[in-house]
Amino acid sequence: MDIFTIGSSVENKYSINHSSVDTSHLSVCSLSSNEYIIRDISKQHIDQFTVNREVVKLARVDRFTSLKISDIHFTLDALFKGESFSSHEHRDDKENKIYALEKAKKYVVGASYDADIVLPSPKISWKALTITVNNKNYYKVELTHSRKKNTYFSGDSLQIGDYLLSFQDKAVLSVSLLLKGSLTLRDIEVINPYKKTHRLIKNLSLSISSGEFIGIIGPSGAGKSTLLRAIRMMLPLANGDVYLSEKSLSKHPNLLDAIGFVPQDDVVITDLTVKENLQYAASLRLPADWSEQGREDKVNALLKSMHLTEQQHSLGTKISGGQRKRLNLALELLMKPTFLLADEVCSGLSALDSDNILRHLRNLRDQGMGVVLTIHSPDIEAFDLMDNLLVLDQGGIIAYYGPTHEAIPYFTKSSSQHSPHQSPKIIFDILEKKENALSEKRKTSPEEWGNLYKISLAYRHYIEAKIPKEKEL
Repeated sequence: MDIFTIGSSVENKYSINHSSVDTSHLSVCSLSSNEYIIRDISKQHIDQFTVNREVVKLARVDRFTSLKISDIHFTLDALFKGESFSSHEHRDDKENKIYALEKAKKYVVGASYDADIVLPSPKISWKALTITVNNKNYYKVELTHSRKKNTYFSGDSLQIGDYLLSFQDKAVLSVSLLLKGSLTLRDIEVINPYKKTHRLIKNLSLSISSGEFIGIIGPSGAGKSTLLRAIRMMLPLANGDVYLSEKSLSKHPNLLDAIGFVPQDDVVITDLTVKENLQYAASLRLPADWSEQGREDKVNALLKSMHLTEQQHSLGTKISGGQRKRLNLALELLMKPTFLLADEVCSGLSALDSDNILRHLRNLRDQGMGVVLTIHSPDIEAFDLMDNLLVLDQGGIIAYYGPTHEAIPYFTKSSSQHSPHQSPKIIFDILEKKENALSEKRKTSPEEWGNLYKISLAYRHYIEAKIPKEKEL
């Protein structure tokens, strides 16, 4: 019988680095390879420990039981596999790094391990630029792969990939990682190209921040997949625009690299192995000057993070559906996007595989990435993992947008009717309720749902208040 603890301290057998987790928060007693007794031993008593949405002090669980401390969702299986559950709000790489530069010395900046100033990002060249400071504290910046004239800086800044280089007086360089960002939709409309009078998305406005996990649900044909493709500029907009950190994507298409897109259909090359798929993608997408070892390390890191190391030499036809979906995710995560759009990636998967994908997406959210997922029929476990929910009705009309835990009370109009075990299916039942048992006509039309939402507090709090004033940077 094995007994161990879980907490924020590294002295625990398994640690979760988060401010809401006590030094030693949980005690776990192993009864068998898949059965455990878990006890809350926290002394802070600030954040409740829940098992399958129930607040408990003691519970009998298995490796895959849904556990939660504050907003940290995890399973014992994920902990055993070494997944990290550190909140993106507590990551060390947010802190600025300061470099005191010697005059007349040339400093190499890039993703290379042996660069003088290392910027570990797949969006940055292996050796992107060099910096030299002259006797008057002017910075000479030479772009390695550019024929442009050298640029001189004094008290200015330069953005490269996700990093901001600030050139300060007295030969001091500050390097900071730009983690925050927003994805804003302003009055976007998408029209059916074959039927010009048919709007697929109608006057939709929304703002999503990095570090948020957004779920999109709605009836078939409501425009869920269309919305994701419109955000990624894969479909033309009849009106409105999409902005990344207040910069128009239609005017700055180069910014689309910051938005990853995972389609519902597999993009895996089945004649290649799992690792060969990633190696091939790396050869096409990573900067051309990356070293062979750098590419290999990047691929191996993705295999490990997506739990595909054991399948790395298996052909795409020989892996399970869940493993293929994880490979699809890995292919898109190669370039470390700021936002990830995932279209029905849980469709056709077993409950266990679907749960694994959702937890991977939640993990990305915890690392600071913005995640938007369309999901056909979510269960309550999926709701637990999402921050906000967008309910789209026919014609791409917003019937609700706001915190996931407020969605069911919003549609039932009474918090007393809502239980933590109530199925999200009730949203569809209410949304598409018929006038009577013999009628096919809906009691409340999509337009009526849209109008009801626009006069609600949720609309003011979660859409109007979040959309920044329009400006072009």
